[in-house]
Amino acid sequence: MNAAAIVKLSLAFVLAMMLASCTPSGSAIRGDGSPPDPVMGDWQGHRVTRSGMVVPMAVHSIALGGKSYRFSVHASFDVREPLPEISFEGMIDGNRLIVAQHPDWPVTLDNGTVLGRTTLPEAQTFELRHVVRLSPNLGARPPEGAHVLFDGSGFSGWERRDEKQRAVPVGWKIMDGVMEVVPGAGGIVTKRRFTDFRLHLEFRTPFMPEARGQARGNSGVYLQGRYEVQVLDSYGLTGEDNECGGIYKVGAPRVNMCAPPGQWQSYDILFTAPRFDADGKKAKDALVTVVHNGIVIHEDLSVPGPTAEGIDSAVQLPGGILLQDHGNLVQYRNIWLLELKP
Repeated sequence: MNAAAIVKLSLAFVLAMMLASCTPSGSAIRGDGSPPDPVMGDWQGHRVTRSGMVVPMAVHSIALGGKSYRFSVHASFDVREPLPEISFEGMIDGNRLIVAQHPDWPVTLDNGTVLGRTTLPEAQTFELRHVVRLSPNLGARPPEGAHVLFDGSGFSGWERRDEKQRAVPVGWKIMDGVMEVVPGAGGIVTKRRFTDFRLHLEFRTPFMPEARGQARGNSGVYLQGRYEVQVLDSYGLTGEDNECGGIYKVGAPRVNMCAPPGQWQSYDILFTAPRFDADGKKAKDALVTVVHNGIVIHEDLSVPGPTAEGIDSAVQLPGGILLQDHGNLVQYRNIWLLELKP
C-alpha cells in the first residue's frame, strides 16, 4: 500500500498480514470455532531441491468436495501471477494426501504439517504448515462523524431493495450480531443516501465445496446502489472482474485477496461520485479505491457507469449501500460509512 492511499483513506492499515500457524482443527475462522474443512486454506513453507537449495512455497488449497482439493503452488502469497508455478488436484486418505497426477509422490499430513517428496526434476522434499492470514482491518472502529449502518443490533437503517416492498420488514436474519442473506428475500439497501464516502464492511462467504463459479458464495456490495464490488468465494483463483473484489466488466483486482470461505474478510472502500458540468453533462466518471483484507486492489479506478443489476441509473443523485441477495448464505457485520465533502 502506498502512502497516498493511506492518507486518502485515513486508516491505520497494518501492512503485514498476520500469520498464525494452526493444527488441522483451525484451518478457517468460524463463529462457533469449528472449521469448515481441515485441509482448505493457506499453506506456507519450503521445498529443498536436489542441489540443497531451499525455495519458499505458498500454497492455496481449494476444497472441491468429496475430500478432493486443488492445490495452487506459488513462490509467495498476494502477488498477481498469470499462472501458479504448479497446479494439481489431490485427495485425503486417512493422514495421507494423495496427489492425483503424481501417484508416486509420498505425502503425509500430520498435526497441521504436510511432508512430502516429489518426482519433479528440481524439487526433492517439501514441508508446509497451515497458516491463517487475517485481515488487519477486522473490527475497525468507525471514526467520529461516521454513520453506523450495521452494528449487529437490527435493520432499522435498512429497507428492501424492491420499492414496492419498502413497507415490508427486511427479510434477512441476524444471528449473534451478524446479518445473513435469506435466499429469495431480495437485496437490502440503506435508507440513507450518500454522494462521496468512505465505507468499511466485513463479510464471510459460506462453505460450498460442491459449487463452482458464480454459484459459490455470491453476493455484492453496490456503492450508491449502482456500482458493484463483487463478493464471491473465489479463493485461490486468478482474480477476475467477476470474482471477489472485482468491479464487474470494469476492473479485475490487482491481486486476488479473497480469503477461504468461512473466514471473515474486510472491504475498505473510497468512493467519489461522478461529476457533472452546468449543463448536466458528465465531466468525470465515478472513482473507486478498494482495500481488500488490508491490500489495495483498486486505486482511483474509473467506473464509467452503473454495473449490472444496479438499483437504477440516476447517477446524478445520491444513493444507498445495497447488499445483494444472490441466493447464497453470505454474512455481513461491522458496516459503517463516513461521508466526505464533494
